[in-house]
Amino acid sequence: MQEIIQELKQGNFIIVTDHKNREDEADLVIAAEFITKEKIAFMLDHCSGIICVPMSKERINKIGIPIIEKNNQEDKTAPFTIPVDAKECHTGISAEDRCMTIKKLCDDNITINDFHTPGHMYPLFAHPEGLAKRKGHTEAAVELMRLAKLKDVSVICELMNSSANLNDRNDIDDITKKERLGSVMKAEDIKTFSEKHNIQVINIEEIK
Repeated sequence: MQEIIQELKQGNFIIVTDHKNREDEADLVIAAEFITKEKIAFMLDHCSGIICVPMSKERINKIGIPIIEKNNQEDKTAPFTIPVDAKECHTGISAEDRCMTIKKLCDDNITINDFHTPGHMYPLFAHPEGLAKRKGHTEAAVELMRLAKLKDVSVICELMNSSANLNDRNDIDDITKKERLGSVMKAEDIKTFSEKHNIQVINIEEIK
């Protein structure tokens, strides 16, 4: 656990996995205050889905970002707000623009008036009772920031198998590579990726 905290304090990525009976996914996680356009580009290269910004509900409420109400109460349904772009952004979609929006979300003095809506970055809010009530990547990311004594804002996205990742593998055949292309990383793929990029891995159940 201490190694994970040190990685976060140094502005490095970590990988957070969850239970096989839940989402069975692995997310890249980084402290939002250390995000750079280069790190956003790395996420775009190796992840898929939406790059999200988990934070405490208190911060969401203070900024005044409207929450998207759920149509159901399933545990797997992410707690989304409306997406935002910092007003200084150009289109909001470039790595530089996304980085700008994330940095703005870390500012303790901003309000919803500092953003255009809808935008390209999705803040998520952690359950007020944290991992005790919802064992999701959102809660895990916010709890890890607290344990590391960093701002309660992080950046996450699901790791996916890309051609770049799979083409480096000599232990699987071409048919298997085609089958895994575009799929969520599991077990051996996570291990291979983490070792290649020297990224520490932690399971949600280990966060204490």
